[in-house]
Amino acid sequence: MANNKATIEALDGLHGKMAEYFISRLNQTEEVLPPGELSAILKFLKDNEITADIAESRPMQSLIAQFAANEEMYETA
Repeated sequence: MANNKATIEALDGLHGKMAEYFISRLNQTEEVLPPGELSAILKFLKDNEITADIAESRPMQSLIAQFAANEEMYETA
């Protein structure tokens, strides 16, 4: 029986290509990514245990500020 397993080098290359592809898609700001593609990116991050430290991440701090502003807007309405 033949061994059809991919090599570590091949899997590393695939992983790198996926990361590069997702980065390029996210940097294309002129279009909104479809929900399925965003889900695939989030799954890729989760599967690779990629997390953000809120205290050190400006995008996360900005997101929290936006949530807080929206919450205040709805509370005063």
